[in-house]
Amino acid sequence: MSLIEAIACVAIVGTLATSMVGMMRGSARVTAISQGNEGAAAEGRQALRFLSEQIRQMTSSGLSIVSIGNRDIQVDDGLNLRRIRFEIRRASDGVDRSLVMVDPLLGETICLGNSVRDFDMNEIIVAGRRVGIEMTLQLQTTSDRAGELRPDQDSAEMTTVVCLSPQL
Repeated sequence: MSLIEAIACVAIVGTLATSMVGMMRGSARVTAISQGNEGAAAEGRQALRFLSEQIRQMTSSGLSIVSIGNRDIQVDDGLNLRRIRFEIRRASDGVDRSLVMVDPLLGETICLGNSVRDFDMNEIIVAGRRVGIEMTLQLQTTSDRAGELRPDQDSAEMTTVVCLSPQL
């Protein structure tokens, strides 16, 4: 076997391997999109799970929720009151919007980036007691991602409820 034949063989195998990897990546991405693991709804579910977990951690760590506004929660740690705000901020391009949780003690946390249209929170009161928080999130996929998704996956509106542990 000559050196030229060996180089040609390596080039052919390299070209085939590169195209196979690209095809497998594309197939995995199409599968994820079709199963609902990508798109506005999937991003929204992930963000609402994150927010729900943050609120549950607040109440289980000894903080009591004093009040709930449209985009803020006032908590009491036994010594001080602090207000945790949820802000929708525009990105530097002026179009994309992110949901940011601003805690004066812990700083800022980006909950969802680039696709937030609106966010709202309401308290759930039963028999005069605060028992939960209803969070509503509206999303619109960024223009660069919208071309990759089906039309029904580029926007979403979803609501979740976080049940609060009893506060005595």
